[in-house]
Amino acid sequence: MSSGAAVAAGILIGLVAAWVIGTRARRARAAAEHDHYPLPDVADLMGQMLAASGRRTMVPVMLKLAYELLEPEQAAVFVHRPDGKLALAEGIGLPETLARGAEVAPGEGRIGRLGKARRALAEAEFDAIGGLPEPASLAGLHVDVGAPILARDRLHGVIGVCRPRRRRAEAKTVVKMLADLGGLAIVQVEKLKAIQETANKDGLTGVFNKRHFQERLSAEIRRAERDGLGVSLFLLDIDDFKNYNDTNGHVAGDEVLKKMGQLLRGSIREDDVVARYGGEEFVILYPGASKALAYRLAQGLRRAVESHPFAGAEHQPLGAVTISGGVAAYPQDARSEVELIRAADHALYQAKNAGRNRIIGAGGSDPGVAGGR
Repeated sequence: MSSGAAVAAGILIGLVAAWVIGTRARRARAAAEHDHYPLPDVADLMGQMLAASGRRTMVPVMLKLAYELLEPEQAAVFVHRPDGKLALAEGIGLPETLARGAEVAPGEGRIGRLGKARRALAEAEFDAIGGLPEPASLAGLHVDVGAPILARDRLHGVIGVCRPRRRRAEAKTVVKMLADLGGLAIVQVEKLKAIQETANKDGLTGVFNKRHFQERLSAEIRRAERDGLGVSLFLLDIDDFKNYNDTNGHVAGDEVLKKMGQLLRGSIREDDVVARYGGEEFVILYPGASKALAYRLAQGLRRAVESHPFAGAEHQPLGAVTISGGVAAYPQDARSEVELIRAADHALYQAKNAGRNRIIGAGGSDPGVAGGR
């Protein structure tokens, strides 16, 4: 960690400690000890939350802590999406019919009411808020107590639990404490990301540099091995970029690279990583994504680039600025990060030979027909 990041982390940890000591944590601890369930050390709790690198890694920690503190029959965390809906990220004790990504609108059911009210609710308080009935999409999920996850006055998600076996009387306080710590952890992650990204960005395009991509790829491969999840990679190249430079000049070529960086950044999900791999070559890392999902995202990006009105694009061999790319997935196409890059690079080579302006999956197949998340 850089010295700036260490200072930022130290300041925020101090603020968190002061907040916890001065608010609900003391009351939760006293009530918990009265119920003969000693509350875990607050510093350890904060450490687990603040160690998370984003919402995706924070959610399992929050659920684990919720279970250790309350031992509920069910617990679930929903994340707030740009369209305003709340989507199920992960849960414990949920029915098999309830899949990740299940959505609920603001004010819909108890989960939606938590997002609408933006405050912790328990039992009859849900009815006082008013709203739509429980949606069919969340059939089998029951929520007795919940709280919104807020950071900088923005809603990032909600956490809900059902029938806590421990600390029933203080369940609302404990859930609120976990949600608030989650919000503080998100602020911490955003601050550290801002510091780190300054040093890890490509100066021209604004996307990450190759070194940072390689570090993230290594970390995601390790996480995939540990958690049994997949990782997909999309390696792409601007078609006939030398022709564009020769025809329109290098200044115009730099503008294409800058705009390409903007299009790439605008196409990715929260935890995806886009980087400049070298020259006119870029790479996108899709943590937790299947090969089929990565292929569909890559095709959407290809169409966005093809339809963008780049200056001088009419002079390109295909009449537009286009990209070609290869998609590969771990462990489906590779057993290491080196093999994963090689598989995507080979697929990119095939796309170029097949006429450009196309995406090919490793192995030569069309993974988009397979479905997947």
